[in-house]
Amino acid sequence: MNENSELVGKRINDARKNLGCSREKLAEKADISVQFLADIEKGRKSMTVNTLRRLAAALNVTTDFIVNGTETTPTDHISALLNSLTPYHRTQAEKLLAVFVETINKE
Repeated sequence: MNENSELVGKRINDARKNLGCSREKLAEKADISVQFLADIEKGRKSMTVNTLRRLAAALNVTTDFIVNGTETTPTDHISALLNSLTPYHRTQAEKLLAVFVETINKE
């Protein structure tokens, strides 16, 4: 195990627990096995960029937070939420957000 893998795993584990999400549910959302997620959280295995992205989206955090521990900004949080959606739903959410911003800017 290397120290960086352990830190990444701890951040994933902490974010999962902060969401009140079980390991099984997160693994399902990220489309990985429960055992693989457990190995990542314990720092025993590393992951591909695609897996990192899926985990970040499922946890509503940025990949930067998982890799570097950098706190998410509101903009990053919104991006993470949008990225967790299917392409169709992301498009719909972006349209709703655009209408919302346009409406509040008229006030």
